[in-house]
Amino acid sequence: MAVFDMTVHEDVLAKTVKLAQDRNIIIPTFAQQKDPSLVPDKVKARLKGVGLWDVNPINLFRITWHNDVKTGLYGDVNYIELPSSITGIKARVVGIVGKYFPTGAHKVGAAFGCLVP
Repeated sequence: MAVFDMTVHEDVLAKTVKLAQDRNIIIPTFAQQKDPSLVPDKVKARLKGVGLWDVNPINLFRITWHNDVKTGLYGDVNYIELPSSITGIKARVVGIVGKYFPTGAHKVGAAFGCLVP
């Protein structure tokens, strides 16, 4: 069984915080990613001027399943339901769509989730 060193290196943390502040990078909370209604209005205003797939730190607020490509903000969860005429079964088959994540890949969220803590 692997053991992970969870020591917080205060010098590295302080350097990282300063770098983010100097570059005007705002890090979303996990709560904001889960519930985009918690994202501050000033952030939402900035998102309107940035493309969904642009390499821009404000797009960290788009690491969510709720991106709305029409408004540039948030909407319902992005999913696709496969009809039974294709699947051949009565059960609903639903897939989550990662296309509307920054860079077009939901793995951005997985990497972000590991790096933020």
